[in-house]
Amino acid sequence: MKSRLLIIALSSLLGTAGYAAEDEALPPYFAPIIAGKGGEIEACYTAILARDGLDSAACSSTRWLILFTQSKAKVAVREYQDMTGFKEIISKLTQARNGGRVYVQSPAQTQQVIDNIGIVVGVARSELKDDKVSHCLADIRYNNNSSSLYCDYALAVINLTLSSLTERPAIKMRREDLAAVLEQALPAR
Repeated sequence: MKSRLLIIALSSLLGTAGYAAEDEALPPYFAPIIAGKGGEIEACYTAILARDGLDSAACSSTRWLILFTQSKAKVAVREYQDMTGFKEIISKLTQARNGGRVYVQSPAQTQQVIDNIGIVVGVARSELKDDKVSHCLADIRYNNNSSSLYCDYALAVINLTLSSLTERPAIKMRREDLAAVLEQALPAR
C-alpha cells in the first residue's frame, strides 16, 4: 500500500514538474493574452501555416497586442522582428490558449467535391492568402465553428472562384466540405 502511495505521489510530482516546465516557456505576463477571448492569435498562427509569412492583419494586431502586454508588464520589449522568433511565440500562445487542441475534421462529404477534390483544394489553397479565409480555418480548427461570418465569406469566395474556373455545371462546395477542404489546402509542414 505504501509503495502504491509513493508511486502516485511521485508520478503527480513529476507531472506537476513537467507542467511547470511547460509554463516557463511563456513569461507570466502573457497570462492575460492566454486567458483572453477572440481568435486573432489563432488566426495569425493559421495565416503563418497557410502562407509562411507574417503579412496578415491578424499577425499585425497580435504583434501590437504582444508589445502592449510587454510594456504594460514593464519588461524589456521584445519586438519579434525576426520571423522565427515571432512564429515560435505565436505557436506557444496558440498551444497555451487551446491546450494543443485542434479539431480533427472529417473528409469531404459531398460527392461533387470528392470527385473534384484536386481542383477544389487548389482553389482553397490560393484563397488561403486572403486573411478572412485563413481566419475561417482558425475558427474551424480551434473552435469547431464553420458557421462564422469568416466561413460564410470563405465559402462564397471559393464557390465564386470555382464557378469561374469549371465547366457547366459548376462545382459547388457546401459548408459540410469547408473544413476538410481548407485543412487539406494548408501546405504540408
